[in-house]
Amino acid sequence: MADISLIETIHRLYISLTALGFNILLSVMLVAFDQGERDRNRSFVQLCLVVLGGNVTTCICTVLRRTIEVASPPFVAYFAYLLMCLVNVFVTYYFARYIESYFYDENSSQKLIRRINFGLVISICAAAVVFYVIKLPELLNMNDTAEADFGGWVRVLFGYALELYFLIYTAAVFLIHRQKLDRRAFNTGVVAMSATVIGVVFQLFFPGVLVNYVGAVMGLYLFYIGVETPDYRKLRQTLEDLREAREAADRANKSKSYFLANMSHEIRTPINAVMGMNEMIIRESTDENITNYAHNVENSARNLLSIINDILDFSKIEAGKLEIINAPYSLGVLLNETVNMVEFRSKSKGLKLDVFVEQNLPDMLYGDEVRIRQILTNLLTNAIKYTDEGTVTLTVEGDRKQDNEEVLELRLAVIDTGIGIRESDLDKLFSQFERVDLIHNKTIEGTGLGLAITHDLVSEMGGTIKVESVYGKGSAFRVVLPQEIKGNELIGDFHDRFRRDNPIDPDEEFTAPEARILVVDDTRINLMVTQALLKKTEIRVDTAMSGREGISKSLDGKYDIILMDQRMPQLDGTQAMKMIRSREENPNAHTIIICLTADALSGARERYLAEGFDDYLTKPIEGNSLEKMCRKYLPKEKVAVKR
Repeated sequence: MADISLIETIHRLYISLTALGFNILLSVMLVAFDQGERDRNRSFVQLCLVVLGGNVTTCICTVLRRTIEVASPPFVAYFAYLLMCLVNVFVTYYFARYIESYFYDENSSQKLIRRINFGLVISICAAAVVFYVIKLPELLNMNDTAEADFGGWVRVLFGYALELYFLIYTAAVFLIHRQKLDRRAFNTGVVAMSATVIGVVFQLFFPGVLVNYVGAVMGLYLFYIGVETPDYRKLRQTLEDLREAREAADRANKSKSYFLANMSHEIRTPINAVMGMNEMIIRESTDENITNYAHNVENSARNLLSIINDILDFSKIEAGKLEIINAPYSLGVLLNETVNMVEFRSKSKGLKLDVFVEQNLPDMLYGDEVRIRQILTNLLTNAIKYTDEGTVTLTVEGDRKQDNEEVLELRLAVIDTGIGIRESDLDKLFSQFERVDLIHNKTIEGTGLGLAITHDLVSEMGGTIKVESVYGKGSAFRVVLPQEIKGNELIGDFHDRFRRDNPIDPDEEFTAPEARILVVDDTRINLMVTQALLKKTEIRVDTAMSGREGISKSLDGKYDIILMDQRMPQLDGTQAMKMIRSREENPNAHTIIICLTADALSGARERYLAEGFDDYLTKPIEGNSLEKMCRKYLPKEKVAVKR
């Protein structure tokens, strides 16, 4: 061994000893923290103590290897070298564990790679012990002045491989998850890791200068100053608490959405039966009193359904999941269907419903037809509800935008001669669950959600809604919605236009005795309702009470249409539909399959069409809607229109 004095060795170690001093100072500061602070940054305290231990061990091993003033025969020097290498491996391993603590908790999916890394450390330690035991006889026979060989594969395996691996692994973890860190933590981490890596790499390639722990201690101080201070730890804990609170809120929203979907289905199923059977009473009864009773039942059922729809829409708005789905639509058809929907209610109260539509409006527009219809229905229903005598007027006008001729500013106005709104109540008119003038309106049904939902729908579509009212004389709600123009044809007289352009008139009766459809539903009363609603069309209706029975019947003969309930036990409607379509030998592999469901949550229609259904009907099923759907898809040669 080279004749090097202890003083000269210490001189070579002065950089590492300086790092040791700063490391001791940092460790004392950390250990002096109160117990709560130590618990919050336990992994950092442990890392500092590990680096301190490695720093001390490296200095001692260097002294043992390089001086003759301390007894250091070859077997001691070799042991010191191997121990120093293993300590450095353990330090880089623990540095990786510290960086992991920023991104992975103890129950994360990274347990496997952690076990692999720990196994590598144990393996290299075991390999060093085995190698030293094999090498020991040779070392014992060497003279005390002989140099032990630390080169070749020994140096690569014990002094390079795992240290470099853990440094690369640490850098990879940090970069992959950098988006989870704020700017301060990321910048501090980059600088601190760079100092640590530079020190270790420099030491690996220039073993004569002990600077690896200088880099490590610089990195520790940077981490301490940048991200391990008590205030920043508290900030990180606060952010973590906020993240957990957000996740808990998301879970609660998902649970609520699941509950609402189930509630929608469970409530709509009996309403479907009530409304369906009640419609048959209206169609078939010749007793005027019974017919009047049935109309009252129908009104109450529709009110109940409206309340359910309001609650569902409110939950979607609250969860931020209210969707605006734009598509081309006919303004004339939309207006006619909306007016038809509320006309019976206005007549039942003895009100006059006036509709004025500007004839030079473009007919084909691009927007969310469903939501616009909902806005108009809410406003018209509200007007009828709060008007005891006089008139409810719907006015539809519009102008092309001056800066964009392809956009129509559609103006909708609903004006009534009802009870009006106090000026003091106007500010809370669009608030959720607020009902104004409760003393006079306590007998009027409603949830206080309709106008709030209308306001949010208008806002989502980039429009505006305003209200003018004189208490005791009436109110006027004015909505402006930007809609893209998709055609040059004008709406004209919208009533005549609808009858001319839409041959599928819901009031036009038809029969199809040669047509055959299959209805699949696990609720017997729903099957009875569907059969009853199609009775006057003379369509031959087969039924099945499960998805499997529906598949079996689809193999027996060709149907023109299959009406498939979605929510069924064992095999739901989507699964049954896909199984029918998947077998080319099935005579109904290409038959029109229409989804029947009580799922009225936003996006349900698009979801079911994306699954492969041809169309979609929501429960409760109305007779006219069912007939119109069948008329749309039945072969023309099988349909006979009653003139």
